[in-house]
Amino acid sequence: MTWEIVFVFLIVAVALVLFVSERYSIDQVALGIPVVLLLAGIITPAEAVSGFSNTATITVAAMLILGLGLVKTGVIAAVARWALTARLGPPRMRMAILCLVVAGTSPFLNNTAVVVVFLPVFLSLAYQEGEAPSRYLMPLSFAAILGGTVTLVGTSTNLVIYGIAQDHGLSGLSMFSIAPLGLLYLAVGMVYLLVTGSWLIPRRMGAADLSGKYQVRQFLAELAVQPGAPAIGKPLGELKWREVYGVSIIGLGRGDRSVWAPGPERRVVEGDILYAQGSPQQLLSLARSEKLSPPARRAKSAIDFISENARLMEVMIGPHCPLAGHNLAEVRFQQRYNATVLAIQRHSVTIRDHLESLKLYLGDLLLVHGPVSALNSLADEPGFVPLRMVEAPVRHRPRALVAVGILVGVVALATSKLLPIMPAAMLGVVLMLFTRCVRLDEIYKELDWMVVFLLAGLLPLGIAMESTGAAGWLVSTVTSNLGAIAPGTIIAGFFVLTALLTAVMSNAATAVVVAPLALYAAAQLGLNPYALLVTVMFGSSASFMTPIGYQTNLLIYGPGGYRFSDFLKVGTPLTILLAILTTLVVPIFWPS
Repeated sequence: MTWEIVFVFLIVAVALVLFVSERYSIDQVALGIPVVLLLAGIITPAEAVSGFSNTATITVAAMLILGLGLVKTGVIAAVARWALTARLGPPRMRMAILCLVVAGTSPFLNNTAVVVVFLPVFLSLAYQEGEAPSRYLMPLSFAAILGGTVTLVGTSTNLVIYGIAQDHGLSGLSMFSIAPLGLLYLAVGMVYLLVTGSWLIPRRMGAADLSGKYQVRQFLAELAVQPGAPAIGKPLGELKWREVYGVSIIGLGRGDRSVWAPGPERRVVEGDILYAQGSPQQLLSLARSEKLSPPARRAKSAIDFISENARLMEVMIGPHCPLAGHNLAEVRFQQRYNATVLAIQRHSVTIRDHLESLKLYLGDLLLVHGPVSALNSLADEPGFVPLRMVEAPVRHRPRALVAVGILVGVVALATSKLLPIMPAAMLGVVLMLFTRCVRLDEIYKELDWMVVFLLAGLLPLGIAMESTGAAGWLVSTVTSNLGAIAPGTIIAGFFVLTALLTAVMSNAATAVVVAPLALYAAAQLGLNPYALLVTVMFGSSASFMTPIGYQTNLLIYGPGGYRFSDFLKVGTPLTILLAILTTLVVPIFWPS
């Protein structure tokens, strides 16, 4: 074993630890890998930046833009609105049909975007049926993952392995070449979810109203403005009590009337009763410093938060959200959106104290109070996913049919082999731009650049594993110690390996690490290389056992009120079923 092999394995080990720890974002870690390899002399400068020009990276970016065009023109929203109003039969049948709609959309669009759009729909259906959201959201995420395995463009993982195959002179994969196995994969997964899985998915009923769910009523108090108080005559926006004391003023009483969600320009008058939300310690500190009456605990009903102009809204931090990785103080949330965050839920744990300094992450739930107009504007902001709110506007631009036609044309060109997948996708992007289905500024702001940079950073790692002989050494060591191995055992082993890795880190990262090993194993053992590459494809998408391996699982984690163990309980039997299916079927479609 040379020092280069040892160094590459060390880089892989460090990257895996950083991916799992989430101390740094995965794209940040990925971009650091080629730099370290370049400085160590393992790869050349051209190889270090080759990920940015790789077929897989460009195709992934192009397909993400095509999906964004369908979202911006209202195509996906129209399907979601239909799902809310269509008569689809009893609840069980409705669930099955909607999961099939999600699964039928995911092969051609980014499944994270599909889940973001359908998440409020599935929540609304759960509330309509008086059912726990947890019963609806796990099938949503799993159906999106399963649907993405039907085509080469259904998930970034498939495109990564497609790019690696092309780099090795393997051109036998086309748009629907994995569809037979993908459809079987989807069928087995859906039957499991709707039959056996329905007994395993937990039923956790949430509170009947948002204020009860977040228990904010227990932290609402009245503060009377005493003579000589420093706040008298000042607008609420200038007081900055949220930043200084951690207390939010969500309403005030003046005479016989109450004003909820008062604007920052409203001035404080002596005798006003301020409805303040915060912890007992924060409220006491505010009262003492600002010469207000001692806070008196008062149980408030949910209707107190709702008036003609004010509402409560539950919003989730989604992909591309400007709050992700920042806290409320850094983005000046209250001033920027004219709304107040009353509480935050993370992994079913409610946080009400020191909200201004809490760093926010993908999947966090925010309980926001403010004027209806402000909440509607917030709901329209890219990256925010409104989950439960009294009213939310539906806005989209025309050209929906144009966007659908462009996507259909891309799929047709790639399927008929008139154009390879990458040129067809790039042509679709140009058509989307020139027909104004999507704008350049929207691409800059809302494209999932994390996936693009993740691939660009990790693909040089695959080059390093091959050029140094690290992949060959590892496969040779394993196969020489195990002796003669049956092809089915090799397929099962690669599926289990990739499924376990994708449970704790990105599926694309898993594909980049494992695919070179699969190719070396196929060459050394005389197996069909496509058999092992397809196994890695499907194993990388089998991210059902944890909420952290796939973005769609992370998005439903909070709204569904799940626990980590729920994914283990529901996802492990499904993963075992799919491992058996892959082991039996792959040798039939791709015999050695």
